Formats: sequence, C-alpha cells, structure tokens
Amino acid sequence: MNSLFIRVDDKQYGPFSHHELRGLAKKGKFNSADLVWHEENGEWVHAEEMNELRTIFTDDAAFEASESKIIAVGGGKGGVGKTVLTASLGVAFASMGRETVLVDADFGGANLHTVMGILEPEYTFFDFYTLHRETLNDIVLPTPVEQLKLISGACGTLGLANPKYSQKLRFIKQLRNIDADYVLLDLGAGSSYNVIDFFLAADEGIVVTNPDPMAIQEAFSFIKICLMRKLKRAFHGNRQVLQLLEQDEVSRPGRMLMSMSEIVAKIRENDERAADFFEQVLESHKPKLILNMVMKPDDVKEGIAIQAAAAELLSIDVQYLGFISYDNSVRDAVRELKPFLLRDPRSKAAQDLAKLVNIKLLGKSMFKSLWEKRKLKKVLLDEQQHYPDMDLAAKAPICSVKCFYWDDCEYQNGGHPCSVRHLDPIFRG
Repeated sequence: MNSLFIRVDDKQYGPFSHHELRGLAKKGKFNSADLVWHEENGEWVHAEEMNELRTIFTDDAAFEASESKIIAVGGGKGGVGKTVLTASLGVAFASMGRETVLVDADFGGANLHTVMGILEPEYTFFDFYTLHRETLNDIVLPTPVEQLKLISGACGTLGLANPKYSQKLRFIKQLRNIDADYVLLDLGAGSSYNVIDFFLAADEGIVVTNPDPMAIQEAFSFIKICLMRKLKRAFHGNRQVLQLLEQDEVSRPGRMLMSMSEIVAKIRENDERAADFFEQVLESHKPKLILNMVMKPDDVKEGIAIQAAAAELLSIDVQYLGFISYDNSVRDAVRELKPFLLRDPRSKAAQDLAKLVNIKLLGKSMFKSLWEKRKLKKVLLDEQQHYPDMDLAAKAPICSVKCFYWDDCEYQNGGHPCSVRHLDPIFRG
C-alpha cells in the first residue's frame, strides 16, 4: 500500500504512509470514521472499510505490539554498496534487540542471501510469486544472527525482474503483515517503476551513494524521480498540475530549468488550494541519505551538496544521516560471505555504521549513543564467535585430469581444490 490521503473535518491532508497514520491514530487525530481516498475505486471511503487500515485502530498495547517500520534502501546507481550496507543495518537492529527481517527486493539480481552466507535458501520470493507459499511470513528464513531473519530473492528466474502490477500490489500489502519491528528492503539498482514504488511504499527511504560524481548525479536523479512519481500520483486528476510536471524543463533528465518553488508559484496563480496541497506533498517527502565508501574528509561535502540541491531545486528536506568510511575489511567480509559489522565490529566502517544507527535512525543522544555502542560491540563480538565460516574452497571441485578444462587450464593443481571453480557453490545456489 502506498501513501494515502485522508479527509478530516472536510479538509484534505497527506499523503501519509501507513506508519504515519498509525501515529496519527495513536494521538487521536485520525479515527476509523475519517475518510481515506481509495485509489483503485476512485472514491472516498471510511478508514474502517479498508482492510489495510483496520489494524491501526487498536488499544495501545496491541498498537505497540503490531507496529513495524519498513525502511527501503535504494539509490539508483549499482555498485555503491546498498546490499552490503542493508545486511549490516539488519545486524545492527537485531543486535540491539529489534526483531528485524531483511527483504531482498532486487528481483532482477537477488544476492542478499549470499551476503548473509546462505547459499541455498529453502524458500525464495519465487515461492510467493508462484503462490506456492501464500504469505511473505511463509518464506521468512532464519539467519545465523539472533532476531534477524531473511526473505530471499530468486536470482536468475525468468519473469521475476518485472512482476505484474497485481503481484507488486500483493507484495507491498504483504510487507505490512511481516512479524517484525523493522523490515529492511534491499532495492535493485536503477529507477524502474518497481524500485520507485517500493521506495515510496516504505515508511522511510534511505538513498545510498558514494562520493563519485556519477554516483552523486544518479542519487539526485533518483530522489527527483521518486518525488515526481509521488506528485503525479497525488495530482492524477488535476490536468493543469500534471502538464506543469511533465514539461521538458521539469521532467527531462539532467539539469532542472524550473524548480519546484517556481511550479508552486505557477499553480498558485490559478488554484490556491492545489498549491497548498502541492506544498504538503513536498513537505511529506523526506528521504534520507548515506554516503558510502568515503575515502577522505573532503568527500563528506558531497552528501551536503545533495542535501542543498534538493532543498533549492526540489523544495524537500533530505536528511543526511552520515557516512561510512572506505574500509578494506568490508571487501574481506564480502569475500567471506559475512556482514561487515560482524566480521570486524572494531573496524572503522563498523564504528561509523553503529554511530549512524544509534544517533540518526534510533534517535539516541550522544551520551546514550556511546553507551549503546559499547553494548552493541559486546553483542557483535559474541555473535561473531557463533557466526559460521563459509569455506568455499573446501566445497570446490577437486582439480584432476577428469575436468573438462584440464588441457587448457593455466591453474592445474591436481588433487587440490580448484582455484577457478571455487565459486561453484554460489552459482549452483
């Protein structure tokens, strides 16, 4: 379910995520008799008539027990470390006592299970896609980390990269029913409708990029495309606003020649109410940003540059969460099929992530964050002792004259594990 618009006392507000509506209901500002725009039916209905919203009107105890937060991790460009970072984010939340589920939403190139060291997942999204398993809860898998579970993608399955609209809606709806405190979505690269829709369906969206110029440009484009999709949905019945949004100056890739504030001014010339609503949508869109693989202090300014450009051109507040230092231990962790936060909790990248999660995502004070970081490090060191080592070489075929490539191979080492086919367990998984 994507963001919804509500009508209270004849005034329209929104869009709100499911998580935000829970908060309004808890504060008594939204109740079951209020009206919600039903996009499929094209009409206003009472909130209690929508199955997705019934669970938010409960007593406080049930409310707290059932509330979960969906966080999507995207970014447009591939190779910036989204999957590796998502895995360690999950480890961090779980190690702090939060029930967490990692969801591989990269349907065209699923590999989150590999990062977690799970080469042959018992169930994958394919089982949900083909209705062999009815709900997402039915394909949740345990991981070696306590309180951390995984929903694995199905890499290399024809058709999964482009699910039908009905399948996408079913997936988004089911995300709300996952039994967890936090659900982390690892999105695919690029800016396809699937990626954008999953990003917008989440309670919070985190954009991951690195300091390279191309990655920075892709990150800003991703943020802009997400905003444009959200605005076009919000004004799907307003031809004047849609025409403004679809102008070449706004929609074309690359440099923007017309800012959102200028669009608001043009709308206000003819429709004051629509302009106010447009500003509400801009106010509600608050993506977060993490700068990954930072090599020198001067790189940090690139994150601030995106934040400033988004404020000036898009009129939105991008919250810069911080940066993760470039660290060779992360590359080593990937090779060993372990989350980097577990492989070496004392590494610079691990310390950066722990600080970011404590202060920016969980809202701890600086003093409390230091205390929590010490507790987290202790838990991680304990988890590290129990996390299984993936010895791929031990599972590789033994080099021998029976190998199909023997005559042409430059790496012959008869009787020993093959140094070329050591990744066979991953490919077969």
